[in-house]
Amino acid sequence: MKLLWLKSLKPNEMALNISLFKKLKQPKIIILHFGMLIMKFKVIIKNNLSDDTIGLPKNFSNKYTIPTNIPYDVYCKAGEIYLGPVIAFVSRGGFKQLKKQKYIRSLPSFLDYNSIKGLIIICTKGSIDVDSGMIKGYYFDPRATDSELEWKYGEFPLPNAILNHSLMSQEKISALRKKMGDKVFNSYWLNLDKWETWEFLSNNPMLKDHLPYTEKFLGFKQLNYLLEKYSSIYLKPAKRARGIGLMKLDKDNTGISLVDYKKKKYYFNDNQSLALFLNNKLAIPYIIQQAVYFKKNDRHVDFRLILQKNSKKEWSLTGLIARIAQEGSIITNKKGREKSILGRKALTSIFKVSEERAKKIEVDMTQVVIETVKMYERKGYHLGDVAADIAVDSNLKVWLLELQLNYGVNARTIEGLRDFFEKVISVPFKYAKALAGFEK
Repeated sequence: MKLLWLKSLKPNEMALNISLFKKLKQPKIIILHFGMLIMKFKVIIKNNLSDDTIGLPKNFSNKYTIPTNIPYDVYCKAGEIYLGPVIAFVSRGGFKQLKKQKYIRSLPSFLDYNSIKGLIIICTKGSIDVDSGMIKGYYFDPRATDSELEWKYGEFPLPNAILNHSLMSQEKISALRKKMGDKVFNSYWLNLDKWETWEFLSNNPMLKDHLPYTEKFLGFKQLNYLLEKYSSIYLKPAKRARGIGLMKLDKDNTGISLVDYKKKKYYFNDNQSLALFLNNKLAIPYIIQQAVYFKKNDRHVDFRLILQKNSKKEWSLTGLIARIAQEGSIITNKKGREKSILGRKALTSIFKVSEERAKKIEVDMTQVVIETVKMYERKGYHLGDVAADIAVDSNLKVWLLELQLNYGVNARTIEGLRDFFEKVISVPFKYAKALAGFEK
């Protein structure tokens, strides 16, 4: 079904030709859905319209911004017309800085908008008014010739689907779901507490075998025992991200070495001097975790696997990259990373496995992450876009380090991975389109 915007129509009129009018069983009134906005239109016959084309007035809503300068998909179901999709991306941060965010500025270049179409809105949790059913934000204009004009301000009805990357409260998400149905996916609260995450996932026998052994830090006697048992452990803040506060401890016959997330190195001759050093540093909740890692040339190597629901609403592997740390660093995030390369290339060149074995390792990684997200789905979470941090040790065993929903994606920071980032950014919007009912 096609759409034409007609200046000749009154705000409450919709135009059809006689063929489509009869196909729709000659309705006098047609209901139009635009996001969560539902409006009734009086049917006007215009025989100069082609078959399967509807005409809409350019100003059919004074309350909301309804852009007429973007392409929409249109379909008919049970005699009612659906125009869209209307998709909202809820970003972190404040509204004034919204358009300045690197992700938002990169989005138009990697969105694959032609396969999505419709109204794509960027907003913040604070710019969504659930009670009034209105979102203040910016919509993407694919026809803008100036990058500064690609995002235009507007006030919109609640969308068909929401991709959440914010710290939106569960109360607000629940309120949105009451109005929209289960069309809000991803919640940041999933991976805030590393101890609770391990406790939950370790109940699954299959997953437990791929989780580094973890305990909540309770005291130095426990720390010494686990350091003796594994010889290499991590101390991680239970509720911090991006490697902040991370420490790696290694024990040998002569003493204990410690490296922190800033690459500072310390050495202790005995457990007492270590405890004295750590006493003030462990004031916040920490976990102790078995260290599983792979190093080459004093550089840690781990992987980030992106698992996303596609336009068929099925989980699929979008991509895999290897993150290679700076020399001496124990973290592989942006601050501690030297470079990133495609995961398959890392497996064959750094881990020295065959192409066939590399594919098998990728399958193993994907199965572990899919089993993990299904654990959360059974708990009632609506997920659609996750990143998993994975280690592969010297025995080629796959270890799940962390599952993240609010992961960073900025294609400008990594050269040579454009195709990877284009898929990572566009696939969740294609899932949102399918979730909205606009499947191909």
